[in-house]
Amino acid sequence: MSIVTFWSNSIKQSGQTMSALAVSTYMAMEHNRRVLLLSTEYKDDVLETAFGGFANNNSLLKSIIKRPNAGIDTGIEGIAKMASSNRLSPEMIPNYTKVVFKDRLEILFSPKAENEESDYQRIWSLYKEIINTANRYYDMVFVDLNKGLGDDVIKQILSMSDVIVVTLEQKIRKLNEFIKMRQEEPLLKGKNILTLVNRFDKFSKYNSRNITRYLGQKKEVFTVPYNTLFYESAEEGNVAEFFLKVRNVDQTDKNGAFMEELKRATNGIIYKIQELQMRA
Repeated sequence: MSIVTFWSNSIKQSGQTMSALAVSTYMAMEHNRRVLLLSTEYKDDVLETAFGGFANNNSLLKSIIKRPNAGIDTGIEGIAKMASSNRLSPEMIPNYTKVVFKDRLEILFSPKAENEESDYQRIWSLYKEIINTANRYYDMVFVDLNKGLGDDVIKQILSMSDVIVVTLEQKIRKLNEFIKMRQEEPLLKGKNILTLVNRFDKFSKYNSRNITRYLGQKKEVFTVPYNTLFYESAEEGNVAEFFLKVRNVDQTDKNGAFMEELKRATNGIIYKIQELQMRA
């Protein structure tokens, strides 16, 4: 059971959610892992759009009918209510998720609390407990974490993560910001840190090897290349279908490099987890 958290200090949209989405989906499909991907950002509909929301989630509706005491709350709001009343157990979490691939990939969408100032803050304060509980049920919990380091909850989640994937932009200014932050922030000095470049453009002079050297790292940074079909499928709610179509392509296919980099990233995460477990 492992917690893998994707995090960036950028306050703008950097492609982090799409990277977390791509890596976790590949992990669920190509490795023998049961994966939960959850978003902590308030009213962020990227994951919900990419996987078609709850419209076709028959398993969720059936579970609510079977458990009449569960009420009408769905997703993270329902889980938060159970957690706040000390009734949340690991086996209950799948009742509130979107099933993408049975026994492989489930999604917990971001909260949409009606009262942002009170309801969301209540949910936000419960994320540590929710993630810990989920980690007792799933093989891997992928967390698409809010950006920045200004909140205690963010630091708590980073501290409890088995692996922190720091997502970067392919820009010299952003790389310099990360170098400075790594020198000042203890959480980024641990052995469990991996770096990944979002929306990677292989034609940029800031290629993965040059970025690795610039950051002073021994192991090459991971990347999620920009892929037009992948982004289009996310806008159309067809990410699952996209991955099913391209999972077996070779390097001669236009999606070959994209899938190869996802393979490298997932292998890197698994290796890092195994490495840390051997040191424990």
